[in-house]
Amino acid sequence: MAQADPNTCPHCGSPSTAVTFGFNPQRMNNDETIIHDCLFACADCDGQWAAMGFVMIARRAGGQPSMQAQEALAKAVAAAEELRIEPLDQEGNPI
Repeated sequence: MAQADPNTCPHCGSPSTAVTFGFNPQRMNNDETIIHDCLFACADCDGQWAAMGFVMIARRAGGQPSMQAQEALAKAVAAAEELRIEPLDQEGNPI
């Protein structure tokens, strides 16, 4: 079975993707938030998908994440469910 990769569009295979929304935010400080179970979109085909079990640090400013955020991310990843990709239709419903 292929490994789930939320950074590759499951509709067209493009790497031109980005997170559009994340759930269950855990604010670390004024600049950083841990988000879970993210929604992604493709710049090439406008495809959308959910990456369940995906956890990341969202930052307002660029640069490296703080040690506090990195430690929180490690704990969140360890507690997250197994990563699975759920393609969505144009209305945001699972396909």
